[in-house]
Amino acid sequence: MKSPIVNKTKNNSRSNVRNFSAIIAIMLAAVTLLQASNLKSNELAESKMSILEMELISEIEQFLAEEELSLEEEIVMEMEEDAAQEISVYDNDNNLLASGNPENNDELRKLVNQAEYLSSLGNKEYYRIAE
Repeated sequence: MKSPIVNKTKNNSRSNVRNFSAIIAIMLAAVTLLQASNLKSNELAESKMSILEMELISEIEQFLAEEELSLEEEIVMEMEEDAAQEISVYDNDNNLLASGNPENNDELRKLVNQAEYLSSLGNKEYYRIAE
């Protein structure tokens, strides 16, 4: 069995197997490299998208910050309007006893505390003292 023909056949098949293994190894290396480069390009595309998202988020935050300021201003304006309410206090005969802002007038505040609420219209409130 040690004839040179048999040995040549074995050597040829082994070299074919080695060549085939080398070709498969090169193909696997190429596939791995292509996958790695594809992954890097996807990461770049995602980072570009994240930059766009960051710009959009910053624009939205800026818009909301501007809206919050105007909302705060509106609240302050409403509070000022509420503070400027005029209150009128009448007696049983519908005679005006006092009128004005109770925050500025202690006498009016005492009368409002004694009086019963009648109605309000706009920024004016009407009270009546029942004697």
